[in-house]
Amino acid sequence: MGRSSGPGRSGSAVLFLLAFWALHTVLSAPPAYAPVPQEVTKPIQHEVSVVLKLVHASVTDKKGGPISDLDIGDFMVTDNGRPVTLTAFERRALGTVPKAPGTGEPPAPAGEKAAPDASIAAAARRKFFLFFDFVYNNGRGVAKAQEAASHFLDANVAPEDEVALLSYSLIKGLAVHEYLTTDHAKIRRALGSIGGKEVVGRAEEIEERYWDEAEAGLRQGRGSISSDGQLAAVLAETGSLRAETEQVARNYALAMTALAKALRIVPGQKQFIFFSTGLPGSLLFGNRMLLMETGDPLLRSQAEEMNREFGASGCVFYVLDTRAAPTRTSLYNRDIQTFGTRFGRGIIGSQDPYSNSNDMFKSDNITGLTPLQTLARKTGGLYFSSIDAYAKNLDRVQAVTGTFYVLGYPVQEEWDGRFHQVKIEVKRKGCEVRTQAGYFSPKPFGEYTSLEKQLHLFDLALNERAFSRIPVDVPMTALTTAAEGITRLAVLARVPGEVLAKFSGKRVEFVAVFFDEKWEIADLVRAESDLAQLRGRDLAFGAGATVRPGDFACRLVIRDMDTGQAAVASSGATIGKPAAMRIQLGTPLILEPKDDCSFLSPSARKAREAFPWPDIYPFDSARYSPVLAESPVNAESIQVIIPCASPAGEPSAMGISANLVDSASGKSLQISMTRMDRLQKGPLEIIILAIPVAEIAPGAYYLHFRARDPASGSVGNTFTTLVIRRR
Repeated sequence: MGRSSGPGRSGSAVLFLLAFWALHTVLSAPPAYAPVPQEVTKPIQHEVSVVLKLVHASVTDKKGGPISDLDIGDFMVTDNGRPVTLTAFERRALGTVPKAPGTGEPPAPAGEKAAPDASIAAAARRKFFLFFDFVYNNGRGVAKAQEAASHFLDANVAPEDEVALLSYSLIKGLAVHEYLTTDHAKIRRALGSIGGKEVVGRAEEIEERYWDEAEAGLRQGRGSISSDGQLAAVLAETGSLRAETEQVARNYALAMTALAKALRIVPGQKQFIFFSTGLPGSLLFGNRMLLMETGDPLLRSQAEEMNREFGASGCVFYVLDTRAAPTRTSLYNRDIQTFGTRFGRGIIGSQDPYSNSNDMFKSDNITGLTPLQTLARKTGGLYFSSIDAYAKNLDRVQAVTGTFYVLGYPVQEEWDGRFHQVKIEVKRKGCEVRTQAGYFSPKPFGEYTSLEKQLHLFDLALNERAFSRIPVDVPMTALTTAAEGITRLAVLARVPGEVLAKFSGKRVEFVAVFFDEKWEIADLVRAESDLAQLRGRDLAFGAGATVRPGDFACRLVIRDMDTGQAAVASSGATIGKPAAMRIQLGTPLILEPKDDCSFLSPSARKAREAFPWPDIYPFDSARYSPVLAESPVNAESIQVIIPCASPAGEPSAMGISANLVDSASGKSLQISMTRMDRLQKGPLEIIILAIPVAEIAPGAYYLHFRARDPASGSVGNTFTTLVIRRR
């Protein structure tokens, strides 16, 4: 077992999850995906079954206008060259999405009635990824991109569309600020938190300097390309910088390719709204105006693989080139750079065989124009050269993506991870079809890459429709305590034995994620255990963290590390700021006598940062089992543990009283109780009470506690729910 935490509230949710994978191998034992010594067994077998394969297709005329009146018989589809018979069909024509009169939200989209098949309706939901490239961008370009993204959310996104916000930066790498969600307010909030401070923006500048120096060297050599020594001296100043940009470009291409491969597990077509200036073309292809090199063949190969993998994963790129934002050409600026310098350019520069006749303009040979156009073309998307015209361009994206067809056909699904090429043609003349290049058959979870497992994890944590969720209820409650200015939040879940019985692997992973009110991760705790030791009985799992006061949403992902099957538990909590001169009472924990439930919690790394269960909620798990909020009590008596902290931080002779409130009638009932124990654990005083419940009528109640220190007059209050059920 182990615990891992990251940058806290300042980090984005998925950036934290990605960073978590880099950290937990050091903090966990054993590592999450390292081989675990075990006896040799047969690999997990997946039954071959017939499933409905669903693909998107957008159809336009020769002018790019959407065609929305096709029927199922108008389409011809092949899967790996084999013609298939379409058995499912849905036509969607969203058009533009104007605001509803008098409201701030768009109306429901126009279109045909949703198909009765829920899987088809889910596949028809558009998935948009707003992607900010901070490596190849500029400050004004990012600002215009934020305007464009905000406009897209307001004017083009339908209520049922799922939207995610991603970025890539030199320092943080890939960050998913919000995963796919229909809560577009989350996307707007996340959009406001990113900015141009992460922009590197030097690659194109260095490329321009490099080729200017090269051009100067050729001129100084009087046009002789053979002047190697002179040219080498001229290029030495910028050569090392350019070598760094080449390495940055290779890392960029590899990271983007890894993302493309990981997105195979996200079903359906993914539409990327991509804000970037692009990889400098001269890094890939050299500079056609100066025949000195042909570019980096390795980087060129990596870029081709990146484009191919995005297309194969069903990702369509609509590229908004942000270079146009700051590059309104200044003739005088270019003159200052080139006239009257050692470059030797005169007014009749075009007579120099090595000069660019368009020298006063930035050459597209060194910009990202060609790489961006290629990315859009290879993935079936569109390239837009001017970010300033984002409204018109995004309307075009809406027209293309808002009118589409969902086509379904049966396939014999095999768990081999192989790529299936899909080709869609339309019988009507004059039609152009945009669709995904194909799809990958599912593969065993054990063969997932690290990034695929990361995406799978936060898909489970954030997406209620995650395909590998087991449809069972895992009750969980949140517990809070405060002492000496430190607030702690914990989750306690009761995992039914039936959940673990569904898992067939060797090991199980528990990941507790604490989201703050901005849906950023405040902390994350992980544990891993041998499944053989847990099967056959219920399990209580507890994990906690140190947090700031505020509202929190908590998720617990319980995942079979061999099959990827998982159960997810959820709960919420509000932690207020500690009030002066008040006794701080933690959330009461109810226990009932039971010996069929084991308890598992990650071990603490640092006492002030972790949640030490034996010091805050000490109980004998061999004799007692936690009763979670809204779970019924069947015993005749219960125990209640309440952590307390006096304002002075010292032990006090505080008294404690309790009363019961019927949730249906509001009637208050007096109850009897006995103080079983009183323990001092650092700044906390742990009070353990025994309460008989045999005479309490079945029903749902609120159990209130009030503490008072007679010496200082300080008081404190807390409560929990109590559900009584008789067998």
